[in-house]
Amino acid sequence: MAKKKITAFNEDFDFKLFSTIARKNFIWVVVFIGTSLILGLLYLRYTQPIYESASVIKLSSENKANTVLDISKNYFNEQQRNQMASDITLIKSKIISERALSKLPLDISYFIRGTVLDFEMYRSSPFQVQYEILDSAIVGTRFELEFVNALSFQLFCVLPNGAKISKEFPTVKWIEVPGIRLKVLPLDFKRIETEQADVKTNKAYYFVINDLKNVAQSFSSQLQVNVLNPEAKTVQIKIQDFSPNKAADVVNAIANEFISYDVERNAAVANKIIEFINSTIFNVESLLSNSEDSLERFKSETKVFNPTSSAGILSGQIIALQEKKFQLDLEFTMYENLKKDVVANKDPGNLILALAGANDEQGITSMLTNLMQLMNEREKILIQTTTENAQYRIIESQINSTINMIIRSINNQQDALNTKRAASDRQLKELENKYSLIPGQEARYGRLERLFNINEKFYSLLLEKKAEFSITRAGYVAENILLEQAIAPTTPISPKRPLILSSALMLGLLSSFILIVSRYLMHNLISSLDEVGQYTDAALLGIIPKYKREIPISQLLVDKNPKSIISEAFRSIRTNLQFINAETGSKVMAVTSTISGEGKTFNAINLAGVIAFSGKKVIILDLDLRKPKIHLGFNAENTRGISTILIGKDKVSNCILSSSLENLDFITAGPIPPNPSELILSKRMDEMVDYLKTIYDIIIIDTPPVGIVSDGVPIIQKADYPLYILRANYSRKMFIHNINKMMDESKIKNLSIILNGVEMSKLKYGYGYGYGYSYGYGYGYGYGYGYGYGYYEEDKIDQSLFARFKRALPFAKKEE
Repeated sequence: MAKKKITAFNEDFDFKLFSTIARKNFIWVVVFIGTSLILGLLYLRYTQPIYESASVIKLSSENKANTVLDISKNYFNEQQRNQMASDITLIKSKIISERALSKLPLDISYFIRGTVLDFEMYRSSPFQVQYEILDSAIVGTRFELEFVNALSFQLFCVLPNGAKISKEFPTVKWIEVPGIRLKVLPLDFKRIETEQADVKTNKAYYFVINDLKNVAQSFSSQLQVNVLNPEAKTVQIKIQDFSPNKAADVVNAIANEFISYDVERNAAVANKIIEFINSTIFNVESLLSNSEDSLERFKSETKVFNPTSSAGILSGQIIALQEKKFQLDLEFTMYENLKKDVVANKDPGNLILALAGANDEQGITSMLTNLMQLMNEREKILIQTTTENAQYRIIESQINSTINMIIRSINNQQDALNTKRAASDRQLKELENKYSLIPGQEARYGRLERLFNINEKFYSLLLEKKAEFSITRAGYVAENILLEQAIAPTTPISPKRPLILSSALMLGLLSSFILIVSRYLMHNLISSLDEVGQYTDAALLGIIPKYKREIPISQLLVDKNPKSIISEAFRSIRTNLQFINAETGSKVMAVTSTISGEGKTFNAINLAGVIAFSGKKVIILDLDLRKPKIHLGFNAENTRGISTILIGKDKVSNCILSSSLENLDFITAGPIPPNPSELILSKRMDEMVDYLKTIYDIIIIDTPPVGIVSDGVPIIQKADYPLYILRANYSRKMFIHNINKMMDESKIKNLSIILNGVEMSKLKYGYGYGYGYSYGYGYGYGYGYGYGYGYYEEDKIDQSLFARFKRALPFAKKEE
């Protein structure tokens, strides 16, 4: 049957092996998870929390005053649809930030030191600093404080020129250092004493004078404005900061300032018109007073109170023409101011209000509305692109064309007004010439009365217009509504404790999983007899459990506790030996391994002991001439032995030593020779074995490890029972190459394997299938440790966490 190829990595998933490796590395799972959680807690402890505060504003373009006065409804509806983008840009602008933050105490920042982090005391500082800047370079300098008592403090700072200041100053008094005058006012000295005692280092406090423009720039760049509902025109303003109170104050200040600024901006046009009307009223009021005085003097001088001659009709016509002329003059002045505002690129929406009530023959109002729409489109384009964009250039060209058209229309309107004024002047002159023919007193009275009536009507008209625009201005209330005011958050948005701890736990689990998987993939140690059978056709003779107590120097265990699990295991192997060679007569058993430490000598001595218990005469030969150990196992001297026999110095009978066990003798290796290979391959070796066959039933030869030297291969080839020792969780899978090589190249067909040092806990949990013999046609005898475990006199296996960790250590005691 084809066997699996031995590779450096595990190709097939073995759940039992994986669970065993996981149990052996459980302590590292605990260490990784614990370390990850500790790191997560340290990160939470020493990372300054960030808080986020937000408010909600409802944007609107509707104006109730314009509805009352019925001024340009279509224009304001269009403005309402296009205002949101410009409003968002305005909220994020430096103008709003600077105006809003100037109303908050951000010109100076107070800090307290922590063990690792420093914290800002926004609106909560136990002391206050008043200052007068003498040199703007001092802005941004860090001033450190240490209060000596309530009346004095130590000041430490490094000035912009590099000079250092470390001096004691009095509190509540103005002091001067280069570039600034200061006054430090303790507000809560008990708190100062407590906090200075808690801070282990000196200089527990420090403050910094800020540049409000830089502060505004910083907050403006951090400010986030998000559209919550385009249909409802609601936007959210939010900002993040280390101080929750500061974040809430900044958001509220910006929201309120935007609302105030919008009201001021909308009322600017009405204010300008009212200012113009007020100045005109003052002049007209003076003219009205003069005409009234003249009329009273005329009546007093001439005693004429009601001249009603034919001059009445003519007088009415002259009055109508003069009123018309005043109206034309007013419109001409209004269009002249309008032309200047258009050239100055002022807001078209404000200019439309200035045309309210004027005679618009040229359609200037519609042109201004079109200009306003083009300017709104240009603002939208600028939000997404730059002035180099082709679409922007087209809109800019259209704006310039519209402005030119408006100016031409205004000029045309003014020309038409001049024509009407000239016609009125001609008609008025003709009427006045006719009127001069009327008797002088009546004519004079008519002129005075006419002038008075004109001034009175014009004065009344100005008062009416002032009232209209005052109503318009009063209608500019807050169009934008603050729906939700920002509050100081109690929970930081970063770092998020549940997320950090869960991430730390996942990192620990992942690291543990990677460790276990990598150890599983790199696992190259033999764990069970079943695993050995996957890679070789050699007979699987049995397993030897791992001895949990300290192995005695003699390494002979079967005589000390015959009912132990190990003793039963060796008896089972003794029984299985008959399936390898059942012929009668003396037999040679060669025991070898790949490297030292796999239990070759331990198995040879105890196999010899258990066979000797059965009544057969057994002798052990220590053929490991380079590293002899048999003499240590039997506590004998190594002055003579195999090496002295093979060189002819001693006879075999003189080197045979008896053990404490009946029927068990041994021959030590003797002094270490310089040429062990030549001695082992000599004829005397064969002669010695033939001689011992005449005396003993079983000759057990402890050969050198074949993975290091090949001295023992010829002996193993001649052995009746060639045994190869592997050690569980010690011998590597690559060692099985030596077994297959010996079977294929050295033609050792009956080579049998014993797996030494198997963990009983693995057998208890079903790992491995026990031990037994499997040879030839598949028949054999086996005995599983899963059954009957605990019957034999053996220490219980400690399965505690500490015991498993100790067994997993690399310096755990190994068997030889």
